Amino acid sequence: MKRHNPNQIGKTRIKAIDKMYDWGIYVWKKQNGRWFTDGQGNILNIPSMKGDISKIAELKKAAAYYGEPEGEAIFFPGLNRVTDEEYSEQKQRMMEGLIPNLNDLGSVYDAKQTVKKYGAQD
Repeated sequence: MKRHNPNQIGKTRIKAIDKMYDWGIYVWKKQNGRWFTDGQGNILNIPSMKGDISKIAELKKAAAYYGEPEGEAIFFPGLNRVTDEEYSEQKQRMMEGLIPNLNDLGSVYDAKQTVKKYGAQD
């Protein structure tokens, strides 16, 4: 049986690295241990500060409305939602060899350190 990586979001290879952010998203994990999705890979979530009881309650209410009242809200620090358009732009930037998301401060910092260490490439 394959173990679930608690830092992996859905079936993606995207992983959340705990950087001790107080902001992020809560996602709904069903009682069976699977993420609550709409069947198209979109996970029921809400942007929130860590520990915001009112946001957790909103998420639980939405889950119950859609038929999954049993489960739990799991916090992923430092993550935020992106629209389909933003996702498309990020994929294009990645294909061009650029940092996909300029709001990913860790990637921007790492890129600056690489340029500082090796210099700009033409």
